[in-house]
Amino acid sequence: MAVKVISIETLKDAKRQGTFEQKVPFTLNHREYAAIKRIVNGEMEVFSFNRPLGEMITTDAVRKELMEKVVLDVELGREATPVLFTPIYERLEDSNFPEVFEAKWAQRGVVVFAEHIEGQEVRFGHLQAEQGPIARIVTYAAGIEYTEDMVEYNRTFDMEEINRAFGEAYNALLNHLHLGPIITYSYANANKTAPVLVDVEGNPATSGYHKLLSLRETLKQGLADARKEKRPGTILLVAGERLEHVQEALGSFYVRGTDYPPLSGIEQIIAYDGWEAEVGKKKVTYNGVANDKAYLIRPKRGFKELIKHDLRIDATMPDLSRLIEAQIVGRARRGVFAALPENVQEITLPDF
Repeated sequence: MAVKVISIETLKDAKRQGTFEQKVPFTLNHREYAAIKRIVNGEMEVFSFNRPLGEMITTDAVRKELMEKVVLDVELGREATPVLFTPIYERLEDSNFPEVFEAKWAQRGVVVFAEHIEGQEVRFGHLQAEQGPIARIVTYAAGIEYTEDMVEYNRTFDMEEINRAFGEAYNALLNHLHLGPIITYSYANANKTAPVLVDVEGNPATSGYHKLLSLRETLKQGLADARKEKRPGTILLVAGERLEHVQEALGSFYVRGTDYPPLSGIEQIIAYDGWEAEVGKKKVTYNGVANDKAYLIRPKRGFKELIKHDLRIDATMPDLSRLIEAQIVGRARRGVFAALPENVQEITLPDF
């Protein structure tokens, strides 16, 4: 079975294979509306103004059209930075979520069928808690301001650019919240696999090692280490620069008279290189996976994406004192639970 690759590029390619439609909610004057997001063969339908920007913020009726465009522009930005973590995390969404979750809440059912001997009691299943940190729902927010100059000079293009940046920043935050803990955690020795260096014949080497064979043996050892600790991983998180190397090492190849079959066990590879932006004079950086690291992950069981509510967007009143004609505010309330020691093997890769 071919290993599935998940990256920004592959997710965009997947969207080009069909037609998608989704309702995206927004709020205006405390009333709920929805914009229709359509993607046809990878191209997202955009909303175009049929009147000057200044007219779009004069009455509630036309403000609704403005908000529809804002929401769709934001979604266009989100499409440019797809979320990568969904194969790892189980999505849990509930508006009644509390702010803090004790670690013991993340439970899974354990049931074992056994031969029943007449007269004996049936063995009952139970709930087993994952170990991990306390999870907390956090409020994340950002805003967009449309200035009087943007209205006076009908600078629609400026508005579109900042809307798209808003959507890109939100999805970048989601990737960071869910993948950042995996790559920044300090793992114990039992969760670490060192490089395995071999020569062209497959024998141990300290120098002059064969790069592809060494990468293959290192990944193979990581799989074995994870299985030994009873947490077999099926997803490999790597840097984009190492993606092709890892794909080649997992596939079949021929070296010095020896056929190496595909390496089984890894079903998906996620390539994550982080994100950065500069807002005003402040630079924000979300670090990606280091080139010398890979993370073998057992998904879902110990990873929970907690959503009290996803991104909400609405408009606020203008601020005349600063010549602000309109403000758009977006916020989400989310949390992450990640039981890392029980589900992740950190693999140090050989230099390529």
